[in-house]
Amino acid sequence: MNQEIITKAIVIKSVPYKDNDKILTLLTPDHGKISASLRGANKPKAKLKFAGQLFCFAEFDLIQFGSNFTVKTVTEIESFFDISKDFQKLSIGSSILEICDKITKEGETNCYPIFLSTLKALQTLVFSSTSPKLVLVKFMLDAFKFCGYELTMDRCKNCGAKFNGNIFMNIETGAFVCPLCKTEECMNISLGAFNIIKLVSNTEYQNLKSITVHEHHLDEILILLNANFTGKFEIIIKSLKNL
Repeated sequence: MNQEIITKAIVIKSVPYKDNDKILTLLTPDHGKISASLRGANKPKAKLKFAGQLFCFAEFDLIQFGSNFTVKTVTEIESFFDISKDFQKLSIGSSILEICDKITKEGETNCYPIFLSTLKALQTLVFSSTSPKLVLVKFMLDAFKFCGYELTMDRCKNCGAKFNGNIFMNIETGAFVCPLCKTEECMNISLGAFNIIKLVSNTEYQNLKSITVHEHHLDEILILLNANFTGKFEIIIKSLKNL
């Protein structure tokens, strides 16, 4: 018996299939990650053409045939099309979607936290004056937390000593350590960048615009977080190369 599912979702991946169809990867708050076919999406006058675009946030009516889903109807909730008008925002938005796809698995139903963070990140990119790179820093910290790797920043992770001077991050574990505990896997982080990470981790998306940051600190943080992501998951986020 075919099952019908109605759910809100963000299109995090869209791949052409056959002549006119697309295979969508949807991130949902209640059903986790779902792959679904969108038939006729590439036809010039397709009514649901918008639903085959990355960043689409909509209510999807899906029909399940065995283990496969097909899109029946779509009602747009919010448009994030303006992300594509700015190269930096597009690169960062693409990185957010790529990270989502890498850290979630189909069949998992505990995706609400990362779904909510993704939605807030995209809304901030489009509707706020917040630095796009700062939005990505916030999202990556949320992604680590979702995966059970929340960063601890009060003391050295190894010996428990309070930080005083040089601080290092172990890019394989994500731990911040003191000079006495650093290893070959550690990268130095400036005090300014370290303080920004601490501040951002405790700030909601709508309040990020109140944080004053220097561009070089954001670049430093993203290099560290990207290295940490690769070290933990052995995955390279291709979109980050465009930043």
